[in-house]
Amino acid sequence: MTSLKLNDWLQIIGMAGVIMSLVFVGLQLRQSQQIALSSAYQARAQMTVDLSLASSNTPEFTSATAKLYAGRISQITASELVALEYNFGANVATFENNHYQYESGFLPEEHWRKVLGDMHCMFSNELYRQLLKGWDFRASFQKVVDERIKYATDNPSNCWTEVAMPAESTGRQ
Repeated sequence: MTSLKLNDWLQIIGMAGVIMSLVFVGLQLRQSQQIALSSAYQARAQMTVDLSLASSNTPEFTSATAKLYAGRISQITASELVALEYNFGANVATFENNHYQYESGFLPEEHWRKVLGDMHCMFSNELYRQLLKGWDFRASFQKVVDERIKYATDNPSNCWTEVAMPAESTGRQ
């Protein structure tokens, strides 16, 4: 092999190495961006949950929850409904954050299936379905919410005596 051919081969190998290095750096940047977005999403959800739970940690919330699960929804007062709505907001923010984490690959399938069961439990209640009206979600999570509402409407759950673990789609895009 002449020195010119050896030089050509070394240049080709060097260029391939540079290209592979750039691909690797690009993949690392993409992963870092996904982690940063996930962290930002988590922080936003945590603020929502903290605010909502602080507002729902009241005697009104306890009383409203007792009435809700005793089937006495018509007896819930306005202040109790506000407490329920704040708690519901915390739950929905947590559900959406869990979906984002699941969709991004940061939440295991087993945990997401538990979240689907929790959503089924909440969405089995007409009051919670009413509270959900007017909320705006990311398109992929809205699809999951719509599926959960339909599933819960068609297959209501008594959350005190059973845990719903639906077998249909999990909502990962």
